[in-house]
Amino acid sequence: MVKKQDEGITLTKVTQVGRNVVKYGLSALVLLMVGRVALTAGIAFYKAMNPPPPPKPTEGFGALPAIAFPTQSSDDKPTSYRLETASGGLPTFGDRAKVYMMTKSSVNLLDAENAQDIAERYGFTSKPEIVSSKVYRWTKIQPLTTTFDYDIVDHNLTYETDFLNRPELILEGNLPTNFDAEQQVKSFLNTGNLLPADVSTSSAQVTLLKAVGGLLKPAVAVSEANFVQVDLNRLPIDGIFKPYTEDGTTGAIHAIVSAGRSGNNILKLVRQLYPILYDRPETYYLRSPQSAWAKLQAGEGYIANKGTAEPAVIRTVELGYFESAEFQEYFQPIYVFKGDGGFIGYVGALDPGYILQSQPNTTK
Repeated sequence: MVKKQDEGITLTKVTQVGRNVVKYGLSALVLLMVGRVALTAGIAFYKAMNPPPPPKPTEGFGALPAIAFPTQSSDDKPTSYRLETASGGLPTFGDRAKVYMMTKSSVNLLDAENAQDIAERYGFTSKPEIVSSKVYRWTKIQPLTTTFDYDIVDHNLTYETDFLNRPELILEGNLPTNFDAEQQVKSFLNTGNLLPADVSTSSAQVTLLKAVGGLLKPAVAVSEANFVQVDLNRLPIDGIFKPYTEDGTTGAIHAIVSAGRSGNNILKLVRQLYPILYDRPETYYLRSPQSAWAKLQAGEGYIANKGTAEPAVIRTVELGYFESAEFQEYFQPIYVFKGDGGFIGYVGALDPGYILQSQPNTTK
């Protein structure tokens, strides 16, 4: 009699199945790992080649007023312009920039009292002359004849001595170093708590000056200099985009410092700026540099410095911000064109579609 073969599960079959599970399981795991890496790399490559569009600008202030540049005539502008940058063309700056709201103080019943306290810190003990509803003037004659005009609301000021009529100042001592001159100006402002936070850590532009026929002119070397000019501006926006004043070179805080002598070395100081709300920026599209260049060529830009070259040869183009001596509601970006002979010109940088009304400085 033939014995029937046992068809049940044997140890050999179990072993074989286990080996197959391990083999195919490891293969599947490796395949999943490789696939995941490949998929991740593929997605990253696709995103790199097809980046999502950036979000629209916030435009939170709505339509904006045009920058109110000072009025100019045709005599203030070159007759023509030529672009000769190092690259041969115009740079790019992205498609948008920040706009900030500026603030103006409201009248306070204690303004006059606070102003008198500030004046006394600078050595003015007499009662002020009231020049206007918010500008007070103090005068003293020692150690130099000095006037102190102070805006009791906006805290801007002009402090000025008769130093150009005092030839003995030209002969006194050694001029301060650039660093010391800057620190003297900041210390002077700190005396009246008048040094803004966005200026306190900025670096000064320092210029050597000499007195010639009752006028101040740039000096080539320390050996011929009589005074030091210190110009301070706010820190650049985002650490890059510098503010520019109406003449392109003078700071929002501008001072003349003398050589060492007893007492205060500040001979002249002008502070002309308004607070910015840095924590509430809004973004707006920019006009293209090509559009700004065309506007400048058409005579519709503001010329901070006409320069000495004709035609005006443009060497560099920057994105900056306009620092007006008069209050403007918004701190807005500008294209800054610089060229031969000291030429500096500005064109408002925001897309014209945002501007409420055009205020070009065209020929009158």
